[in-house]
Amino acid sequence: MSEKKQNEGFSSILGFLLTTIGFAVGVGSLWRFPYVCGTNGGALFIITYVLVIVLIGIPLLTAEISMGYVTQKTAVGAYQTLRPGTKWYTSSYLHILVALLVFCYTVPIYVWVLAYIWRTATGFFSGMDAAGLADSFAALTSDPKTMFLFAVVNWVIIAVIISGGVQKGVEKVNKFLLPALAVIMVVCIVIGLNVEGASKGLAYMFKPDISTFSFDAVTSAVGQAFFAIGIGMLASMIFDSYIKNKKENILKQAAIVSTSIVAAGIAAGLMIFPMVFAFGLEPGAGVGLTMITLPNVFNYISGGRIIGTLFYVGFYFAALSSAIGIGEAIVAVVMDGFHINRKKAVAIVMAFAVVIGSCSILIPGFLDTVDVITSNYLLVVSGLLISIFVGWIWGIDNFLDSINVQNKVQRTWLRISVKYLCPVAILIIFIGNFL
Repeated sequence: MSEKKQNEGFSSILGFLLTTIGFAVGVGSLWRFPYVCGTNGGALFIITYVLVIVLIGIPLLTAEISMGYVTQKTAVGAYQTLRPGTKWYTSSYLHILVALLVFCYTVPIYVWVLAYIWRTATGFFSGMDAAGLADSFAALTSDPKTMFLFAVVNWVIIAVIISGGVQKGVEKVNKFLLPALAVIMVVCIVIGLNVEGASKGLAYMFKPDISTFSFDAVTSAVGQAFFAIGIGMLASMIFDSYIKNKKENILKQAAIVSTSIVAAGIAAGLMIFPMVFAFGLEPGAGVGLTMITLPNVFNYISGGRIIGTLFYVGFYFAALSSAIGIGEAIVAVVMDGFHINRKKAVAIVMAFAVVIGSCSILIPGFLDTVDVITSNYLLVVSGLLISIFVGWIWGIDNFLDSINVQNKVQRTWLRISVKYLCPVAILIIFIGNFL
């Protein structure tokens, strides 16, 4: 491990939690959760999603975090330290690939949000009906000049923050972004729930309808849980390698992060679905659901231009938290792997971001396709490898002892979940994706 890497760390456990939550909440909860929930039946999807996080998500996140926490190393070094002389370190290459893809291919979401900040603030959407707003979004996605303009702005912001390091860059920014986002989301939810017809959206979210449920919804719930929590994306493993206190309660931290993610997803749904039904829109609109739905709200309410601008600023804060979190994880791996300084590592990572992100902007369907492949396949396999390694190769007792879990109920829960439940459930779901 490089000397620079050893010297890095969070200033406090709060800094770690805010950074990890920010990484998970942004794109995973505000953009992806509403559209995946909307295409998979609403209430029953949410119930399945929560169950997946409790039964699989929290234990797997604890397992992934523990690898970085115990070894104080990035992915490759963590595998090599915990089981030296084996080929298990090659699993880290899949984690790196997944992290790099998510960091790069999601750039259109950041672009859309930046564009909507500008357009909402300038009154671009004023007077448009639902059909006009949908057409406007479609026009934006097929306008490469505008897309690249905002993409460059986004790439520069991310590069500058990551270049600042852990405490001065990533941690410092998230301590401001997340509280600001929470306030903006609460304001939008309160306003939205008072719009006539919003109750139908609440029923969609919280009243189960078995006719809308399928095995695809189960696999989507697993993919969404893995995407939102960030299982197999490096970040959690890397962030915990920065924790200095060796008596930290890792299970507790994993539970806090996971609970925050569930809350953020439901909050995002409360912003979106009441408005979807109030304005007669389609909940299964897909990846652009947030961008198509919310401008209707801001056109409808008094002071909508100001509130809408604040919302999209908050949305960008959340997305930016995700980007800088996963970007920091990848940069840490590059620094360790090539023994180079932070500035060179950031330059290499951002070069990949530009190339893959350009494909996502220019190639129709690239975003949707890579999102499905990454979430429903690569992330699932990545989580399976972590579960097998921690439960069977490193050893379940070594894992439990290393993270200071003494409570018998908690040890039994983690033992059964990581060693047996997670691998079996993930394999069934993965095979089901092909069938």
